[in-house]
Amino acid sequence: MTRTQSPAGGRLVRIVGMVLTAVFGVTFLCFAWMTLSSRFGGGTGDPHGYVLIFGTFLALLAGLALAFVVPLVFRSGSRGTAYSVSLVAYVVVAAGLIAALLTA
Repeated sequence: MTRTQSPAGGRLVRIVGMVLTAVFGVTFLCFAWMTLSSRFGGGTGDPHGYVLIFGTFLALLAGLALAFVVPLVFRSGSRGTAYSVSLVAYVVVAAGLIAALLTA
């Protein structure tokens, strides 16, 4: 027997998904911005590279959390596709961040 979710329960999951997406999305963007500005910025704001190292690590964690939370925004029928797309996008962005770290 299949279990159906009530419309209010589905709406609650989507609202929680939107809030978590905003929280993890802003966190990810801040860490990714710090990392990339440390890597490609011309200034001497990060002479030892700690922002680049720890910013990359924290951006990868926040991005992974974001990749698992974003599909909650979609209806339950299309969440499988949303998980696939968000995880592929995460792998691409993570590869770019790791490449920026390793080529510094």
